[in-house]
Amino acid sequence: MNGDRGRGVGAGIAGSLIASLLALGGPAQGAETSATEVKQDSISSHLERGQAYLDKGEYAKAVLEFEQVLRYDNLPPDLREQAEIYSRAAQNYKEGKRLSGFGYAETGGGFYRENVTRTTNALGGNPTRDWFWNARIGGGLGYIVTDDISIDAGLDYQFRYYDDTNRRDDSDLRWNAAVIQSLDAGSQSIGVRGRASYRGGDGYRQDYGLFVNRAFVLDPDNEIVIEGEVRSREYPRGDERNRSRDVAQAWLGWTRALMDGRAAVTVTVNGGREWATNDREGGDQTIYGAQIDWSMDFNERLGAFLFGFWEHNGTHEDIPYENAFGDPGLLRPDLDIYELGGGLTYAFAPGWSLRPEVLYIRDEGDAEFSDYSATEIWVNVRKSF
Repeated sequence: MNGDRGRGVGAGIAGSLIASLLALGGPAQGAETSATEVKQDSISSHLERGQAYLDKGEYAKAVLEFEQVLRYDNLPPDLREQAEIYSRAAQNYKEGKRLSGFGYAETGGGFYRENVTRTTNALGGNPTRDWFWNARIGGGLGYIVTDDISIDAGLDYQFRYYDDTNRRDDSDLRWNAAVIQSLDAGSQSIGVRGRASYRGGDGYRQDYGLFVNRAFVLDPDNEIVIEGEVRSREYPRGDERNRSRDVAQAWLGWTRALMDGRAAVTVTVNGGREWATNDREGGDQTIYGAQIDWSMDFNERLGAFLFGFWEHNGTHEDIPYENAFGDPGLLRPDLDIYELGGGLTYAFAPGWSLRPEVLYIRDEGDAEFSDYSATEIWVNVRKSF
């Protein structure tokens, strides 16, 4: 299959996926919906129930309810602050104000340690050790259009400066916008999102895509979310350009509130397909993986969070290659990516918090120089407003 035909098939599959997900919601909950049912589905009902859970300290339940109206990206991991951000929107709406928002700024420092792998050994056995300073700023806006339709949008910018002047600094901007319809026991939405990541002298890698999702609230403690996305990833000019690709991907996630709403766990599985657009060495690839997120608020000040992530990228076909010594052979360039991280959140003043975090990364591939591992630790101070 040539590249153009492969991308055409990919677009068709992705279009069918999006249409199927939207169909799950039905035509605005079905033509037979009565006036009483519409009232039960209204945004006011979801916001009132979310506020009631928050007032009882059941933060995870409050978030599940609020997210049937707005579903902000880039929220902090502590459940109490998530619920309070949504609560401001609920209070505004109760007062007749349809527009609401939140913002944050944080900064701090940390240490990056590249771990020893067969790649570092092949490159001379001198893994990187480097201090860094980082900063982050962003926020979101929500606007309630009718009693069952809302719009939200967000921006998030992150920057990291490394002490090593020979190393490229990191710069990353993410954006999103979506239209959400609140339903009787869930919601459905369609939106766009993207990302611009600095890649050095040749410019920025650009990601942009269209997504849809359907949320099913099973009961106050449980929610299922199905999401699909089609997106493009375009690398700038230079050696990286052949890594550009189109992607179709789907996720299935389950969130459960625990410990009377003071903790929550989310388990997500995903799968998809990548279509190379510039003769990438590995060609088209299949992707699939899983992620688990856990967070808990111990009290009004202290919280903790953990996450684990795994993703497999594979061609599932052998390709010819030559290694650094010119020896020919066959290679299946599969890659497994692992991430494990966590941290604490400590609120030391109204709107202010201290956030120590740690992250372990492991990339394990068959291709030459595809082994990578690093450990990062940092402490940030965050201001929420």
